[in-house]
Amino acid sequence: MRGSINFLFHIIGFGLVFTALLGGWIIERRTRAEKDWNQKLYIGNIGRRFGLLSPIASVVMLLTGIVNIFNLFDGNINLWYTEGWLVAKIILFAFLLINGAIFGPILVRRRKKLMQGITEKTTMEDAEITFNILSKSITTFYLVQFLLLIIILFLSVIGGGKHPGII
Repeated sequence: MRGSINFLFHIIGFGLVFTALLGGWIIERRTRAEKDWNQKLYIGNIGRRFGLLSPIASVVMLLTGIVNIFNLFDGNINLWYTEGWLVAKIILFAFLLINGAIFGPILVRRRKKLMQGITEKTTMEDAEITFNILSKSITTFYLVQFLLLIIILFLSVIGGGKHPGII
């Protein structure tokens, strides 16, 4: 059962990524439903905790994934690129990381700044329209992230190689 502890940490990392996405999406829905702008801002600040979980989960997934590739090919890592499912999974994971590291924080920061301006009454008249546009963009962000994560999971389940820890 070589590599099973690493595989366990890989599954825990997947759970952390899923938790960060699901928690962020739930907070997003709650932020949009709230009527009071101070409450919206408070709920948005709670969402940062889920956002802070993402880098930790990503590092765990990345490191344990590299070790899983090493274990899968018995140390001969020159063969990993011959497995199409694995290459697709790595590319999608890279998109997941880049999308999550760049677009998510930008959208959330813009919306938080806008909400602060609305509560302090220093924004323009169309601030609520801009808020709705940013909220829709954040919802789309979460949907894309979930889609990428589900495809990665699907590739893991149907992939040609199985981890040595679960054989």
